[in-house]
Amino acid sequence: MLVRLPATMRRKGQPGTIEVELTASGSLRGLLDQLEQQVPGATARLLTADGRLHGYVNLYVNGNDIRHGAGLDTEVQDGDELLILPAISGG
Repeated sequence: MLVRLPATMRRKGQPGTIEVELTASGSLRGLLDQLEQQVPGATARLLTADGRLHGYVNLYVNGNDIRHGAGLDTEVQDGDELLILPAISGG
């Protein structure tokens, strides 16, 4: 599965996209566990202490905002794409 990381989550020299190999089709939450193995600290930036998605982070699976569907229980499979976008605000 292709994961597109924002610059704030990348280490110096790391590309903006990485491949996360799914051990099996499953939920987005399971994918994030696998992402944590490749990008240590990733889930701390995405999830609250109680396992919910931070309000300032937007996740899109195949272009669909997960907040308008099953959330972290969204089913993912090999070949899907996850886009991680931090919310931007200002005035």
